[in-house]
Amino acid sequence: MNMPGDRRQRLRQSTTLNGIDFIRVDKTQTKLEVHFLNQEPGVALLQNSVKEPRITGGDAIPTVPVLPGLQWSTTPEGFPVLELHVSAPGDFSQYTLSLSSTLLDPFFSRATFSFKAHCESRLDCEQPPEDCALEQPPPPPIDYLAKDFHSFRKALSDFSALRYPEWQERSEADFGVMFLESLSSIADDLSYLQDRIAAEASLDTATQRRSLVRHARLVDYEPRPAMASQGWLWLQLREGKSGQLPAGLPVSALGPDGERIDFETGRGLEDTQSYPVDSRWNPGKLIPYAWDDSERCLPAGATDMWIQGDGLGLFEGQWLLIDTEPRTGGNESLRALVQLTGIQKSSDPLVDDTKLTRITWRAEDALARDHDLTRTQVIGNLVPVTQGRRFRESFIVEGVPSGSRQSALVRTGPNDTLQILFPLAQAPLAWRPSSEDPNSPPRPELRVIRQDEDPPEPWTWQRSLLDAGSFETVFTVDPIRYRPVGIRHPDGTVSMDYDGDGETLRFGDGVFGEMPDEGAVFQVTYRTSVGAAGNVAADSITLFEPNGPLGEWATQASNPFATEGGADAESAESVRRLAPEAFRARRLNAVRPEDYDAAAESLPWVQRAGTVVRHTGSWHTVFTAVDPLGSESLRPEQHLELANLLGRRRIAGHEVYASAPRYVSLDLEVLVCARPDAFQGDVEEAVLEALSNKRLRNGRTGFFHVDRFTFGTPLERSVLEKEIQRAHGVAGVHHIRFRRRGFTSGFVTLSNTLTVGTDEILRVDNNPSRPERGSIKVIVEGGK
Repeated sequence: MNMPGDRRQRLRQSTTLNGIDFIRVDKTQTKLEVHFLNQEPGVALLQNSVKEPRITGGDAIPTVPVLPGLQWSTTPEGFPVLELHVSAPGDFSQYTLSLSSTLLDPFFSRATFSFKAHCESRLDCEQPPEDCALEQPPPPPIDYLAKDFHSFRKALSDFSALRYPEWQERSEADFGVMFLESLSSIADDLSYLQDRIAAEASLDTATQRRSLVRHARLVDYEPRPAMASQGWLWLQLREGKSGQLPAGLPVSALGPDGERIDFETGRGLEDTQSYPVDSRWNPGKLIPYAWDDSERCLPAGATDMWIQGDGLGLFEGQWLLIDTEPRTGGNESLRALVQLTGIQKSSDPLVDDTKLTRITWRAEDALARDHDLTRTQVIGNLVPVTQGRRFRESFIVEGVPSGSRQSALVRTGPNDTLQILFPLAQAPLAWRPSSEDPNSPPRPELRVIRQDEDPPEPWTWQRSLLDAGSFETVFTVDPIRYRPVGIRHPDGTVSMDYDGDGETLRFGDGVFGEMPDEGAVFQVTYRTSVGAAGNVAADSITLFEPNGPLGEWATQASNPFATEGGADAESAESVRRLAPEAFRARRLNAVRPEDYDAAAESLPWVQRAGTVVRHTGSWHTVFTAVDPLGSESLRPEQHLELANLLGRRRIAGHEVYASAPRYVSLDLEVLVCARPDAFQGDVEEAVLEALSNKRLRNGRTGFFHVDRFTFGTPLERSVLEKEIQRAHGVAGVHHIRFRRRGFTSGFVTLSNTLTVGTDEILRVDNNPSRPERGSIKVIVEGGK
């Protein structure tokens, strides 16, 4: 096939056809010289044959008219030259000059030129040759469902059969097949990575712990880690032994599956104090004393008792266990934990001047049940105990590991920054509630110290390094695990790769937290936890090494109460369900009355709150009254705490006023019929006891106990009659009448439901010394 260059050569050899060679434009841009390729046909023939020259192809000026009067001439070599004139030059476009003549070759009867050929330009004026692209074959069909090695291999095999039909070899040893399978393997890895990234990008589909934590933190929700349980331990000290028992001594219990569950004395890794112990406080040494046989029962609500002896070494703030053995056939002993507030020495002059000690404890530790002093013992040597096992590791940053010292993991982080990581060998890490604020997220049982400093420098745990300054020596804990991949480098370090959930220390990058120096040596001390399995039953923590650290002090140990607080790490399903709604769980403002009630009831000592909003003349005032748990009055510190809480959450323009509850005191008159075999006095006593405001000997509370009625709680006649009917010797209730003190003077029949206001609480104390707090009169008919 002949190309355009061949046509030009063939035209030069022709004597019957001519064609345009090039066009020259003068500086005025109005004169054009058209030069031809051949000498023949010459001017004599061309001037009679060439007609209607046309200049077209402009942008702003599409056509440039040619002036009449064509002028012909020849070059010194004898080539024809046609001179054309235009009235005005064209624009900067490429124009095409077309000549109509039978003596001109159809292809070379036209030529392109520019009127601006003499304008200054640094560009190459020669047009690049046209490159005709090869026709692309149709794309092969793509199997978009290919997601694993075998489907990718089949897709590539089908593609090669269509694109390279001459390649027929399918032996596994063939280079092409090996290359095909290598590509399929890479595609399989990339497909898995693509699926994993897509899954971890959403809270609903994420499975990795670190992804769940990061998603939850975006909405200020902190997933619960593995929490360590806590409890108390009493020790049977060796005879004559006393001193300060250090924290961190190991002790253990047996789990349901026979595995040992490790505990340590103290309140965790941060606890460095010692606890006073003395063999004089062993079980059986602190003997309760009753001044008279009528006082052999330590009643519910008691906050003091007497103990034989006066050289006991007891002190204020000490914790004691009051343990009452069960009666014959009982299930478990009755135990109470109290903290001493006072020790008073005395003696009994009537019984050989017996030395005695009176101990008192806090009001919040008041006994909840009656204790029989004949079966009660007082036990000291109580120390706190926390579930977990202690480990210690050491590592160096970008250095050569030696002995037990490992090398930190250095990875490339965002923006080519370095990440200094150290994965903990044991998991799960134990976490405990913050000692400063119980409502704040827990803290890890972890201590990091840089050892190559003098003195050694402790580094601080930070929940998020985004809150750290560039020079703060802090670290955080990521829920990630790295494992060795089996490649050991010449310097002794081992390559590690991501391996799911675990615990890894991550240090700062120099912008958010200080980056450790190269060669820095750190020691990590941490404790692990078994989570919910650490909530063991009472009398389970009894195992320790007789020749171990604790064995030097004690011969026996046990936990008087079940340990509590242990919890497994929050499940993925729980995080997905709670994280999006967590911001609604705890409101930090109050608008409606029920918002103020909820804020007040968040205090642990508030049973219930009642709020009323009134306009007091110039502004709205919010009156919030609270019902304290186990009491009818507010202590000054409680009143201040409530006022500060409501003041922080009130709406702008409203004043808050925290007040004591409004009590509705009732006087009741109850007429009952006694059974024939019951004494009237016994029936009256039983009814008064059933309707009292005290805690009864059987552990139940009286009908009008302070915690039974709260704001807005009505008095149901049917419930009241049921309680009276259950009293000893009552055959029936004839009628119940009442009057409200301060409102009515006469008694009226009690209706089915006696309602009170939302800020009012019913009260019937039946205390003769305080008649304004309500009274009960029981009239008994029948009986004997």
